[in-house]
Amino acid sequence: MTTPYDLQALRWEIEQQIKGVVNARDLAGMTELVLDRLGCETVEQAYDRLYEDWAALPRGTVMSGLRAGHVLSVLPMLRLERHLFDALREEELWQAVRDHGPADETWQADVVVKNSAFGLRHLTDPAQIERALARIENAQAVHPSGTRTRENLDFAHANLRTYLAELSGGEDDFDTAVDELTRLVATSDMEPGLRLSVNAQIALLRVHQAMRRDDDAALAEQIRVLEHALAQLPADHVDRLAFESQMEAARAHLSALRAQRTGRWEAPAEGAAAATPTHEMRRRIEALPRNARADKLGEAGFAVGARALLAMDYQGMLEALELQEAALELLEPDDDRWIRATGALGVVHCSLADLHFAPEADRPHHLDQGIALLRHTLRMTDGPHHPLWGGTGINLAKAYRLRGDAYAHDARARRLNYDASRRVGLECLRAAAWSALLQSGTAHAAETARSAGAQALDVARWCLADGAHADAVRALDAGRGLVLHAATVATTVLDMLTELGRPALAQEWQAAGLVPDPAGEMLLTGQLGVAGPSSRLRRRVLEALADSPRHHELLDVPSPGDIGDALSAMGATALVYLVPGDGAVSGLLGPRSGSGAAVIVTADGTTRSLDLPHLTVDAPPLTAYRATGTPGRDAGGPPVSDTPPGPAPGPGTSRAALEQLCAWAGTAVMEPLLSRLPRGFGRAPAVVLVPMGELGVVPWHAARVTGRRRSHGYACERADISYTPSARLLCEVAARPATGTRQTLVVGNPTRDLHHAGEEAEAVHRVFHPDGDLLGPGTATPAAVTDWLRRQQGGLLHLACHGVVRQGERHSACLALSGGQLAAEELTEGAARYRGLDLVVLAACRTNVSGHGYDEAYSLSTAFLVAGARSVIGSLWPVPDEATSLLMYMTHHFMSHEGLPPGRALRSAQSWMLNDRREAPPGMPAHLGARVRHIRGDDLTAWAGFTHLGW
Repeated sequence: MTTPYDLQALRWEIEQQIKGVVNARDLAGMTELVLDRLGCETVEQAYDRLYEDWAALPRGTVMSGLRAGHVLSVLPMLRLERHLFDALREEELWQAVRDHGPADETWQADVVVKNSAFGLRHLTDPAQIERALARIENAQAVHPSGTRTRENLDFAHANLRTYLAELSGGEDDFDTAVDELTRLVATSDMEPGLRLSVNAQIALLRVHQAMRRDDDAALAEQIRVLEHALAQLPADHVDRLAFESQMEAARAHLSALRAQRTGRWEAPAEGAAAATPTHEMRRRIEALPRNARADKLGEAGFAVGARALLAMDYQGMLEALELQEAALELLEPDDDRWIRATGALGVVHCSLADLHFAPEADRPHHLDQGIALLRHTLRMTDGPHHPLWGGTGINLAKAYRLRGDAYAHDARARRLNYDASRRVGLECLRAAAWSALLQSGTAHAAETARSAGAQALDVARWCLADGAHADAVRALDAGRGLVLHAATVATTVLDMLTELGRPALAQEWQAAGLVPDPAGEMLLTGQLGVAGPSSRLRRRVLEALADSPRHHELLDVPSPGDIGDALSAMGATALVYLVPGDGAVSGLLGPRSGSGAAVIVTADGTTRSLDLPHLTVDAPPLTAYRATGTPGRDAGGPPVSDTPPGPAPGPGTSRAALEQLCAWAGTAVMEPLLSRLPRGFGRAPAVVLVPMGELGVVPWHAARVTGRRRSHGYACERADISYTPSARLLCEVAARPATGTRQTLVVGNPTRDLHHAGEEAEAVHRVFHPDGDLLGPGTATPAAVTDWLRRQQGGLLHLACHGVVRQGERHSACLALSGGQLAAEELTEGAARYRGLDLVVLAACRTNVSGHGYDEAYSLSTAFLVAGARSVIGSLWPVPDEATSLLMYMTHHFMSHEGLPPGRALRSAQSWMLNDRREAPPGMPAHLGARVRHIRGDDLTAWAGFTHLGW
């Protein structure tokens, strides 16, 4: 006999009972209530009965719409037990609510809020989540702020956006949603117990942000928030286990961050709450509904594993395995959590295989089991669009490598595993490009790309060890300049969508922030702070472009043949990646030894490597240089948050550290490298360098080498040395034609505090470019400079001003102009190409220093390359005003009077600076000529800070 039920009365009961939910038993009671009232044994039966009873009603009636709303409101209680989603059924129900339900907007919004209560965070298709968000947004549009209904809608919207971001990788949506949740909690009148719990949930979200940014101070602060909440929550609170589990993981991550900085593991702080024993975790979880139980078992397994790893506790690792296996048993293969659970299991098994405290006899079994699970997970994630694809692939590649190492006496098995490690590693490095392309804004793209360089180095070292030089090139470039690549790709999206026949999507992209002006440029609409299309739109565009004939432009790196063509077009001899060798060659848990190398691609497309055993990031001269730098601690690349306190080192200390660095750079790298490069007839080889990681701080062109006319010389006297962030950008720049015309804008001393820069600008303008424009204090505004950039049809831009670098900020690198700043982000996010821009000379401080990490190489210099320049001259440190004016004047002299291209002109100017018998050329203004004999050639700070990029 079928049990009769009153669905409206059931809704009222749910509303009353849910207010008292505190512990696992209370939560389970919500599902039991629905099953009891419907007279059903399982949640599947209950869903079928609700739907079938609705379907039996006359269609197109108010009753049909009302009942559909009731069904949708009750569904979340069933989803506590099972992963229940039927897209066709639910679209029918929502259609009935919209078309035939009560016209009362509050009732409509109430259905949307109740349906969002549970379960939507178990959706696996971003498109389904987008539809749920659209329903909430439609309801928000008709409910003004300040009402309880609008507050409920806002909470539901922000929560769902955090999940969509976690699922698809859009960090801009995640961050804005977390900020919105924080604002809502601060303005809501929720009761204290609920506020405490919600603030702890927000702390978990901020833990994710801190981990993403490697911000140990922020991570420690959120751990303190969680500890405070746990001290006040009831022992059986339904969210307590999640908070404890995530806090364990956060503590482990904090220990790892601090270990990276200090070189030693730290014990948990005194007074930290004791970890809940595993058996107690299981007891608490057992009372939960099945779906919630699966979540908590996975969280517990992660926490127990993190704790055991820090304690080197083999038994604890086995307990973590058991918890993850129990979670997997409760999940279905079509549930995204099933994929996450198999991946977590695989990582734990592989970790056990690489632990010295695990029984040696058990390690091969753990490794085989881990590889099988990771292979399956990788198949299920099915490509870089899934946030687990890249990490799963890298872990699998490391596991293959570990298994290859184990086959010391079986060459065939060892080779097969090594081949698999390279294949999987190379393929999964493409995920870093996808992630960077997905982000809205430079800062988020840089954060998601943070680990790409280290992963690329791992894979590249495997390739070098196996003699696969072309694969090493592919790996190295996959981890370089991803923010710059994303900015370049963004300018081609409209063309690609048009080719694909997607005009509606192209229009949406165009309307979201990047629109063409009449001159064909791409300008940012609105304020500079806008970063263009959101990650939600970017994800849909990327998925569409996967079918484009030019989809390879999105994720793939140039082949050695492509690189060779670019080198030939630019008249260059070779592209050289400088790969450091140190403890960064990682096993699953720890470092292995590795040797430095130069990976060389020549103009004919061939690849080879040169072993450089002394090229390490812990070489004493490099370590000392990073600790001192030039005056102001600015020579050593991106500023770091843990710069030692106290006064900056004096000029003598800084110069000595720089000299020692250049001596090491010569013996360790440039001397053996230059001796191996092919040499043409009548000119020096032209080398384009890509220094990986922290090697980017070194002025390699100033490396001390064997001299021809004196005791020693410098690398720039034996070769034309340029730099590039990546082969991707090299190939892009190489395809830009010269205009054959030259319009000029010279900017000097716009802030009135750089006297010699003003003299430099006036001299460069009067002697070499009298027909060009000259802007100075009061006139050299950001608007004036960008207006000239838009109008030029073949330009040279010379900027003698201040440069500023701020690590990781929204505007990470800026030029100080009259009345404002010109930010690198304005060039890459707001402008597509300043076509025809031949040369940008940045006679300012630190214009080729990245504020987003070494491998990103995101600086003012590289931003101008992305914006369209063929050639850029920039600096590595705060350059001395007086010497810089001479160097810049002479660079223009060699371009104008000897017809040299920018890179060779800079090299000639630097050689002129090195000559203590230097003479002022005819026509040099007297105030500059008077300083010619006062510059010391052996003072590297005077000339070595300037670098050339591009043609």
